[in-house]
Amino acid sequence: MLAGVLLALIGTADVVRTRTGTDAAPRRVLTVIVVLLLWIGMAVVAVPGLGLPVGAVATAIMLAALWIATTTPVRPTDARPSTTPPRVWWRRSGSWPSVLLAVALAVLLLTVPSVDPSGFVVEWQRGSAPAFVAAVPLAAIVGGVGAALFLVDSANVVVAQALPPGLSPDTVSQSVEGGPAWRLFARRPRGDARTAADGDGSEGTVLLQGGRMIGPIERLLLAGFSLVGAFPVVAALIAAKGIVRFPEIRRETTGYQAEYFLIGSLVSWAMAFAAAGMCWLLAQG
Repeated sequence: MLAGVLLALIGTADVVRTRTGTDAAPRRVLTVIVVLLLWIGMAVVAVPGLGLPVGAVATAIMLAALWIATTTPVRPTDARPSTTPPRVWWRRSGSWPSVLLAVALAVLLLTVPSVDPSGFVVEWQRGSAPAFVAAVPLAAIVGGVGAALFLVDSANVVVAQALPPGLSPDTVSQSVEGGPAWRLFARRPRGDARTAADGDGSEGTVLLQGGRMIGPIERLLLAGFSLVGAFPVVAALIAAKGIVRFPEIRRETTGYQAEYFLIGSLVSWAMAFAAAGMCWLLAQG
């Protein structure tokens, strides 16, 4: 259950960071205030509501704060080179925050003993919750909510970290206007119906306003269908994405788009299936 709380803390913070921004000082202050308020509310739900130990929840909050301090949110870019100051060294260190998060989640899932939940959330589930909610173990519900929040925007951060330097959103946004990478990944004027990539975490370099939503929707659908055992639907979604993207990848001659698509898609799918596996493991008790 604590793993789900950790994912929920990170997911809510990244949702706020992605939408409020952290470039200007007033926005940073607003982001910090909103995140702190949300984390306080989640701590109230976790400790008196779920009966989790205060020390365990405090540890989860510190891990979430470490994630926020060492990662940069992936947001849509405009058609101008980035004027954001260079990131500090600990935010330019590749995928190590994602690796540490994966290790922390594995430790929480496999080594931390489960506690007997107690509190107002437990009483609500056992007493007045709908039947389909009462039938699911509370740990699986917490894990599912946390995983869903993480798959919305935090997963885009993981995908951006996995991309090679030449394909990352930061590198693309700093390329010279008119260069090959800029023409491939920069957002085109409104009305252009093409996107640089759709569901593989490319939300930081989208060409359309709605393109940044396709990746999270894809991950949530894959995780949900995997949990209910609809594997033919999962295979159909993956195959449909490849079929739809193949003509554009075939026309592109530099190789950037194929690599962008393959790496982003594989990492995105892996996170969706890992989230489904975590929920299944929590449901088994």
